[in-house]
Amino acid sequence: MAYCKTMMHVVQPGDTFYRLAQRYKTTVPEIVIRNPGINPYNLPVGTRLTICAGPDYDMEQKDDRKISNDMRKAWMEHVAWTRMFMVSLLDSLPDLGAVEARLMLNPQDIANVFGAVYPPSFLNELTQLLTAHLQIAGEYMTAVKQGNAQRAMELDREWHQNADQIANRLAQANGYYELGELQRMLHRHLDLLNKQLINRLNGQYDEEIRLYDENENHMMELADYLTAGLLKQMAKPKEGR
Repeated sequence: MAYCKTMMHVVQPGDTFYRLAQRYKTTVPEIVIRNPGINPYNLPVGTRLTICAGPDYDMEQKDDRKISNDMRKAWMEHVAWTRMFMVSLLDSLPDLGAVEARLMLNPQDIANVFGAVYPPSFLNELTQLLTAHLQIAGEYMTAVKQGNAQRAMELDREWHQNADQIANRLAQANGYYELGELQRMLHRHLDLLNKQLINRLNGQYDEEIRLYDENENHMMELADYLTAGLLKQMAKPKEGR
């Protein structure tokens, strides 16, 4: 190719050499040549590929926009599927199992957004912490529904400790994240979700929906904060790992 800009791509679910060639305005043979030993028919998620983007690829604008959109989508789905789980649990709906299964895909969806910068080991850590966040949430909601105040108190404490662990891991990985700010945002999310739970249990549906909207807006702010730090670190990939 007459022009190219060499860059690193971390394989995400659904990636193929053909799709990557289209995205980066290059060709499949060009990707194959620059990645010897990689089987184009078997691309494990997390594999790092060297790609020479073509002259028509606006790398900075497209990558920034994609990361921002993916981050927002992942956290919006987190809020939406958590609420759907809450409704199904409290109302004993028959779709509870299916909703829970879909909700538990969200930790990996969130972690994958960070794949543009971080290695698979970090993505696995973040996925485990977010999975624990949802598992604790499910147990907490169940305890509240059953009126088990002692168990709910224990789980609420564990829930906040988990939020601090998530904040701490992100702050360790990225010097552009402030630990206190991440803790504040994650604790606010838990507070709003808990208020949604109580209002729904009490039949205060209008207030619960209002709180859901507030939580959604709050998580949009969190997503944008995470994106901003991630993009800054992408400009200096050796910092904050």
